[in-house]
Amino acid sequence: MICNRRNFIKRFLTLGAAAVTTAAAKTKAFGATKLTTLKVAGLQYGECTDDTFILDESLSLVPEPDNPYDRYAVAIFKKEKRVGYIPKTNSRIVASIIENGSKVHARVRYFDKHKDPWDRVWVSVWMEG
Repeated sequence: MICNRRNFIKRFLTLGAAAVTTAAAKTKAFGATKLTTLKVAGLQYGECTDDTFILDESLSLVPEPDNPYDRYAVAIFKKEKRVGYIPKTNSRIVASIIENGSKVHARVRYFDKHKDPWDRVWVSVWMEG
């Protein structure tokens, strides 16, 4: 399909407005601001390898400053079970936000139990307030 610049911009702006409206509605619903969406790292080593995740299920984030692989490691927990970690490329930012006293949590954004462990669960990170 041929798409000229004007049609592309029109479609992009229409989709962008819809995305902003949807994000604003979700932000109000949770009383939080969405920071990012990312894959869960280390799922295959966590305690929830066979668990099923529900979309928008709330997960807690706990810093692990004594982690031998990443001093900014942030673990993701489903109740008392460790699911995995925020990827190392993002962990420093999330750990800093938590360290500064902001309340941060994650919500399941995507789950497919048939995918490889490193691509099975995606979460959105939210900052309250």
